[in-house]
Amino acid sequence: MGSTRSPRDAQRSRIYLAETPLPSSPLPGLDACATFADRVVGTFWWQARFPEHTIDAVPRLRPGNGARQAFFRVDPDGPTITLPRRYRTKGVVLHELVHWAMAEIDDLPHHGRTFARILLDATAEFCGPDRADALAERYRESRVHVARPARQGPEGRWHYGWDERLRLGKGRRLTVHHHAAGGGLSTVTSAFAGFETGGAALRFADDRGTPRVRTADVWRVEAAPV
Repeated sequence: MGSTRSPRDAQRSRIYLAETPLPSSPLPGLDACATFADRVVGTFWWQARFPEHTIDAVPRLRPGNGARQAFFRVDPDGPTITLPRRYRTKGVVLHELVHWAMAEIDDLPHHGRTFARILLDATAEFCGPDRADALAERYRESRVHVARPARQGPEGRWHYGWDERLRLGKGRRLTVHHHAAGGGLSTVTSAFAGFETGGAALRFADDRGTPRVRTADVWRVEAAPV
């Protein structure tokens, strides 16, 4: 969606630095990793956020004999997650599943604020609040920027990335879905010009007839065709 080139992945090393010292929750082999991945993707929590990423399409797991790290990629026969023996933990599986969830998003960094937010939320859901608190603390120590929480749309889905797209989108055409004044829903497609002083509302380059959009009312942002 949007541009054909992802923004610079400036947080990649800081994300890895934050995750590395955390206590692991080891999984005994690839079969256990696959079972955990299926359990995650099969939950209502996951489907309320990533409904296109269904349990029948979970990435195939590869042992990664000789690989130096875990990684997600899309192979000719479908998505795969490579998990060398030392990386077979719940935290690593969640990390790679988040990459799968964002695989078709090309207008956000691979390890950007949205990635960090999704991984933090998934950690709280599937590894517990203590592990999520530890990850959040490591994020702070490693200066990892985390996006604001997902916002729920009228269809019940929770949408991530709305704030990072606004942060990266100044001067670009965006489609902004928001709650309209007085109730109801509305959509604005225009070149984003930034925020009003204090960040309470959005500004658009062509504001003739464009309603005032409060930041608090935005629930989804997309890159718009040029």
